[in-house]
Amino acid sequence: MKMFNLNSRLARRATATIALGLLLGAQTAMACTVDNWTANSNSLTPGSVIPGSPTAVSRYSGFCAMEVAPATTAWVQDDSPGGIDRIRARFYVRNGLSSGFSVIYRGFSTTDGTGTLVTVFLNAAGTVTLVDASTGTQVQQTSATEWTSIEIDWSQGASDGFIALSVNGQNPAEQTGLSNAGSGLQSVRLGNLNAATGVLGFDAYESRRTTEIGRLCVGDADGNGEIRFFDVTQIFEEVSSGGNVLAPGQPDVDENGEVRFLDVAAAFELVSTAVDCP
Repeated sequence: MKMFNLNSRLARRATATIALGLLLGAQTAMACTVDNWTANSNSLTPGSVIPGSPTAVSRYSGFCAMEVAPATTAWVQDDSPGGIDRIRARFYVRNGLSSGFSVIYRGFSTTDGTGTLVTVFLNAAGTVTLVDASTGTQVQQTSATEWTSIEIDWSQGASDGFIALSVNGQNPAEQTGLSNAGSGLQSVRLGNLNAATGVLGFDAYESRRTTEIGRLCVGDADGNGEIRFFDVTQIFEEVSSGGNVLAPGQPDVDENGEVRFLDVAAAFELVSTAVDCP
């Protein structure tokens, strides 16, 4: 079951997840929630942060996702880090920026949005930049897909701090040997933090203390960890039903924000060429 949920107690124990969707009974009775994030920018009012079904909001995995309206400062906040000195986080963002850049993720040494420690920027061209605030050190990678996976690794240290960034599963771009020790990480925010122009979507957030998270398996429409002919039929059923029957895994094979017959053909090709989940 997928849900837009990040439980603080579980996160403190080492892991936190938003899979961004809540299935209530039948698939036709869906709802999404961000209630388990400790705060949000504006109570999820229309035109700001919008959780919803794929009839209204594009999703990457599961049954629904979060969308931020253009030119609106909107975010959800998690206070579960609780003063840690390292975080690994992976999430998917749908890049609908028309120009400029958005601050899509930021970590703080407080819970009130001050004391920036780490920031992730995304620009309209698909370039992702991870910045350590204390030293100004940054790393970059670029995505050519509309849905983009971003995995960051940020760590503090007297002379052994580091940052690492992997976009769409590329080998990480990293900088080591940073002298960035200081106040621990208390909170993170995810969304459009600077009112950038363009619609941004978010899905499948997960954070851990140390271990690699990795990408979800593209084309694994039923979410069972394999790509087989049943995944093809799952995508076909979603497309032919007009979205009334949804695939619980990752049916958007071309990662363009829509599940269409091209995804059925792409999934069939994956099966035919024996491409499988990593």
